Amino acid sequence: MTKKAKIITISIVLSLLALIAILFGAVFCLYRQDVVFVGVRSNTINITDEDIIQSADLKRGRPIFSLDKETASNNIERDYPYLKVIQISTVSVIEVEINVRERYEMYYTYSDSTKKYYILDEELKVLNIVDDEPTGMTKIEGTILGEDGADILGITSNTVISDFLSTENYRDITYNLFISMCSTVMIDDSGTDRYVERDDIRSMVDSLQFAKGYTLQETYDRVILNLSNGFVIDIGKPQDELQDKVNVCFKAMESFIERGETGGTIKVTYLDNGKEKIHFIRNKS
Repeated sequence: MTKKAKIITISIVLSLLALIAILFGAVFCLYRQDVVFVGVRSNTINITDEDIIQSADLKRGRPIFSLDKETASNNIERDYPYLKVIQISTVSVIEVEINVRERYEMYYTYSDSTKKYYILDEELKVLNIVDDEPTGMTKIEGTILGEDGADILGITSNTVISDFLSTENYRDITYNLFISMCSTVMIDDSGTDRYVERDDIRSMVDSLQFAKGYTLQETYDRVILNLSNGFVIDIGKPQDELQDKVNVCFKAMESFIERGETGGTIKVTYLDNGKEKIHFIRNKS
């Protein structure tokens, strides 16, 4: 092949590639956005699908494979704290699907600095800031937040309180605790139903504390559930099998109540053979 023929061949190939790129950009562009709401849409939020699409700011007509989905998710959660974006997925060459679910009002805490109450979801994300103390939610003791270095002065909606705590796993811990405590149909992030009926637990938990435990060998995390009936559930190493530990402790508490106990602290540890060992410290009279 002569030099001139090579040049002509390369020019044709480049022209075809350019044409393909132009056609690709023209055909594979965003023309449709659908919102899929996972779970029940309650009266807590009054947000339309159009609101969510507008917040995502995914411009119509842009190439479908160059969309910034992470920024779109952040935009939605910034504008609407009561929504969690599960995922934004490409379902065709012209369409994306925005999967969202409602965040649940689960906990609250109080700031002496701002004299405000902070309503938190199951992952300790701030959903709302109010003047009056909420009802029907579990309180997270502010002193424990302070011990972990959380200064919530100036915190706004969308702040995740667990980001201020020394333990990175608190978000997962509180989500698992939420599943253990809540009597509802939970929808996990893959869209699977989780049927959990533990209203007996949630209605008894007045407050939640994060703390540290100490042995000669290690320092470990603790989650302390202060119950309305005078009992305390103290979960050590809550990152490991938290739901099982909660269930074991509440079952043990029922036995103690049947024996006439009126209050005390219940802990559980697992022995090397896999069996549970219950520790009970009776309240001082």
